[in-house]
Amino acid sequence: MKCRPTAIILLVAVSLLLGLPPLAAGEAGKWRYCLPAPRFAEPPPAPMDNNLHFSADFAEVEGGRYRLWGNVLGQRGAQNLFAEQMTYNTGSETAQAQGKVRYRNGERLLFGSQADMALESETGEISEASFWLLDTHLRGRAETLTIEGPEQMRLQSTLFTTCDEGNEFWRLKAARLWLDQTGNVGIAHHARLELLSVPVFYTPYLSFPLAGRKTGFLLPTIGESSRSGDEFSLPWYLNIAPDKDATLTPRYMSKRGVLWDGEFRYLTARSRGDITLAYLSGDKVFGEDRRAISFNHRGDPAAGWRTSLRYRRVSDDEYLNDFGNQLNITSITHLESRADVGYRDTYWGATVMVQKYQTLDLSRPLTSRPYARLPQIKLDMSTLRIGGGFELDARAELVRFDREAGVIGNRIDIQPSISLSMESAAAFLTPQLGFRHTRYSLQRSASDGDASPLRNLPLFSVDSGLFFERNLRDGGRVALQTLEPRLFYLYVPYVDQSELILDENGASRVFDSSQPLLSIGQMFRDNRFNGADRMGDANQLSAVLTSRFLDEGGRELARASLGRIFYFSDREVTLPGKAVEMQRVSNWLGEVSTHWTSSLSGRLSLEWDEEEGETARGNASVRYHPGPRSALNLGYRFERDRLEQTDISLMWPLWKGLSVLGRQRYSLQDSVLLESVAGFEYESCCWIFRALKRRYRVNVSEEQLSDTFWFQLELKGLSSVGRDVESLLERDILAR
Repeated sequence: MKCRPTAIILLVAVSLLLGLPPLAAGEAGKWRYCLPAPRFAEPPPAPMDNNLHFSADFAEVEGGRYRLWGNVLGQRGAQNLFAEQMTYNTGSETAQAQGKVRYRNGERLLFGSQADMALESETGEISEASFWLLDTHLRGRAETLTIEGPEQMRLQSTLFTTCDEGNEFWRLKAARLWLDQTGNVGIAHHARLELLSVPVFYTPYLSFPLAGRKTGFLLPTIGESSRSGDEFSLPWYLNIAPDKDATLTPRYMSKRGVLWDGEFRYLTARSRGDITLAYLSGDKVFGEDRRAISFNHRGDPAAGWRTSLRYRRVSDDEYLNDFGNQLNITSITHLESRADVGYRDTYWGATVMVQKYQTLDLSRPLTSRPYARLPQIKLDMSTLRIGGGFELDARAELVRFDREAGVIGNRIDIQPSISLSMESAAAFLTPQLGFRHTRYSLQRSASDGDASPLRNLPLFSVDSGLFFERNLRDGGRVALQTLEPRLFYLYVPYVDQSELILDENGASRVFDSSQPLLSIGQMFRDNRFNGADRMGDANQLSAVLTSRFLDEGGRELARASLGRIFYFSDREVTLPGKAVEMQRVSNWLGEVSTHWTSSLSGRLSLEWDEEEGETARGNASVRYHPGPRSALNLGYRFERDRLEQTDISLMWPLWKGLSVLGRQRYSLQDSVLLESVAGFEYESCCWIFRALKRRYRVNVSEEQLSDTFWFQLELKGLSSVGRDVESLLERDILAR
């Protein structure tokens, strides 16, 4: 077996690193680095009635006036008012409290030197007040705090923050502040944002959500890239309704101009979707207008029905490279647009699809671009048991293939089958007999070719397997091991299919057929080709041996499979331009997957060429994910004479709140760096700062790498500024 030393070194290094636990792996929660919120001494259980109840060390009564002192507590429902002294007037139903005043109502904690409270109406005023909103981790202080109901407060000369006391990285000061938890709104007048006690932003009026969404400006985004220069954007968010919202974002780029980006989203009981439009007038680098549109929709309008729509289009082939934010955006060569409508009930299902592609590489010949399906209709019958172990299956497809140049046409494909299922706890045997009818109606084909060719083929297969298992109760985690040999025989007679589709020049073509790479799963298919334009001839036996290890709860800890195909005849049906396959056996295929713990998993697949004595193809990956903010991923891909690449990504805590993050994709075959991402994240109680630099090539032939710099400052409980690095981390590192 030939393998690069680099790959071995990487695997060993990761194995050693996996032995080091992340320093913050056990920590979780948005406020994990904060000091605990203040707590009140637990009051006695509130009476079940809705009346006012008082308790104190001492009390006296004068008419309708009660004076209480020493550990005074007033209760009404969920309200608790503590003080050193308190006077209650039965006529006005108000209480005046002095000395270490504390008031709690649900998730609101209020403190002050004195208070005038009306517990029945849940209103009042507290002087020299401080407050905590526990559900939003918001705290602050004010000269005067007026309670205007169970969910509203009005504050004078106030400041608030989500930071710990004495360590206020950010705080917002305001002459007046109104907090309405029912309306999910905070309104500040003459507001000033301070970072490290330095004023950085002032506005005479500021409206913001206490949680979730609210109409208004979002904090700006700032960045830099070698393609577009310095970048600045200021999003405007519109909360249209609970199930609809929109965002309009002007994005200024010093090298290019202003890109206007708008997004509309909706979510109903039976559908969800989004529409995104972008337009840049007169790109100063590209020299032309740039635009893009994206529309995504998914729905289930009625029982059994499913709908989906995806439409994407850009003005030019460089748009995604210049303005895309995803790390893997440069790998896209075609943009797919499609619409699907499907229905399924107990006995059958149907799908209608319309599909078309935008080819981004305009140098690609028209005759080598993907076909559009206008439309494709699929019908399939659910397995019908007809007695005696016999089962009927059937599926059919009608599709129209269209393209600007070359042969086009319609195709109908019908595949009924009957099988006999014989199963027990230790074995199964399933012979199956099928038939495939395929017919075409072609246009723009060879003048001397058949415009309505057809193909009829019988198919016969026998699938069989045994199950052996043994208990491994030796005190370890593994409780059960299985051994599962499986044999699959397939016979399909040879029929010449090279002239089914001929173009105007008489050359053999296919609409949608391709030959996927061989895998364990492919060994049990009745056709070695994808698509219906080719039905592979076969006289072969697939043999696979699988072993699994299970814990006491039945969870699969590891799986290993080894197999190959034995051919009893040549495979004469080929794709256009391909040679007849004459090997008597396939390459050896092996797959190993493990999930030994909840945090450690790995996968290895190899294709071994016995004749050449070397590996033909391999894919290895290891993932260590011990906590919500820590992950290490290692990938290695190899295909002989085609590619050899490594892909490493990580986010790893180094110290309390400080994590490094990065990704590197490297082509060992070309000795070229394809992409690198390096950065860090620092999180404290009330703020997070993330920064990264990305270098990438649009294609291997490019000599210079393109650079972008991203940063994000998130003020917890307020907003964030900079590019959305967090979404990038979730998509490309943490959730892989």
